Amino acid sequence: MKKHIFTILTICNMLLIFYFSSQNADQSTQTSAWFLQFLPFSMHVVRKLAHFTIYALLGFNAFYMYKNYGVKHYALYALITCILYACSDEWHQSFVSGRSPQITDICIDTCGALSLILLNIGVIRLRKSQKTLQN
Repeated sequence: MKKHIFTILTICNMLLIFYFSSQNADQSTQTSAWFLQFLPFSMHVVRKLAHFTIYALLGFNAFYMYKNYGVKHYALYALITCILYACSDEWHQSFVSGRSPQITDICIDTCGALSLILLNIGVIRLRKSQKTLQN
């Protein structure tokens, strides 16, 4: 059951990223401006935080999707999935009016995904060591 839930969450996450990337420059600016009312940052920082955050969530979902399917190197597969999706996302933006692909965005996306993947690895190892100590 968990594998289906995380598969759906991963696909929904990817669809959300695709939706945001499909927005033209004006729509994207309006979306970012909406967040500015809640965050005391510049537009540039809000956009980069959005990249980091949405890919951190994708990394989390992909990590548990692959883990629940029993994939041996699930963390690596999750990271590769996120990197490839970030590359395809930037390529997709090259077709959207007023948008352009950015290598720096791929790096930020990768860092976001990697951050939660590594955090999950740490949590899993911590839980295993605690179980070992209890036995």
